Amino acid sequence: MRTVVILTGQLRTIRKTMRFLKRNVVTGHQDVFACLQNDTQQSEESWETWLRQEIPTIQQIIWFSNERCPEWIPIRTRLVEAMAISNLWKDYLKTSGSMIEYYQLYLAYHALEHYEQRHGRYDQLVRMRTDSIFCKPIDFHWLDWTVSDIAERWNTITLRLEEHSAEVTHSRVFHTFMGTLLSDDLLTNIPLLLLRTLPHEGAVIPHTMEQMHEYLHRGRYLIGVRTNNLYVVRRDLFHLIPALGTMYGMFRGPHEDAYWFNAECQYINACYHSNLTVHTYSTLLEEHSLVYASQWKEEDFFVDDEPRYPEMLYCVVRR
Repeated sequence: MRTVVILTGQLRTIRKTMRFLKRNVVTGHQDVFACLQNDTQQSEESWETWLRQEIPTIQQIIWFSNERCPEWIPIRTRLVEAMAISNLWKDYLKTSGSMIEYYQLYLAYHALEHYEQRHGRYDQLVRMRTDSIFCKPIDFHWLDWTVSDIAERWNTITLRLEEHSAEVTHSRVFHTFMGTLLSDDLLTNIPLLLLRTLPHEGAVIPHTMEQMHEYLHRGRYLIGVRTNNLYVVRRDLFHLIPALGTMYGMFRGPHEDAYWFNAECQYINACYHSNLTVHTYSTLLEEHSLVYASQWKEEDFFVDDEPRYPEMLYCVVRR
């Protein structure tokens, strides 16, 4: 199985997140396509040397800036001005990173597509941010599960839900099954899980273990962490999301809220129109690492540079 990683964002804390990236995501043979923004005083040349030493499988690094990508400002202006939102929110979109992240994704994806035309298509895709870490290996182990393995996990989840006096229905077990797919350790944390399933139109929940096996291998789904912070998806299903780089604001869908124009809603709507069901995971602990930047303390999440909480799946490293 060939896996590709798209890495985007400002460099930020990448020196701290790199070892987790190498340990749990790029473990030796996964190709990487990156679109990065240099927010440091260090030159892009020295950064590129370091990055290629750390990750020899990087196929391409694109350096994003308004100067290097002069086409971006006119694209952004045209998209924002077409949205029926207040001028206050238009100004926010023009100055925040909400839209830039998708243009960076678009540029990295364009490079990936060009590479695939010469070397063949990948099987699975992982999208990561530079300031985030996976605390567990992303090894697509669920694709190795037999029908018996799936039935055993289904029964385990059912028992865990019953232990915590949760409502146990077929759909609840299914949502928990998919939301905890990335790591067995998440099953120890069921009361704290924040799980969402956002189905595409016509999506059907599998009802037998054989159907679950089929769904894991050929179902139209995406596994997200904190919605769009990190995600994994079958490569042949990943086409429309990168189009947000040049079509941001054009996607509307049934799962959106009043802030349909923000980065998460646009991503969810792009998934919906791709006929992708989004299974997304988070906990309050991990939300804290992402949201409360002013209160972020490394010692709250790490002890001797290792995650403090074994059940934690991801963290955003702020400094």
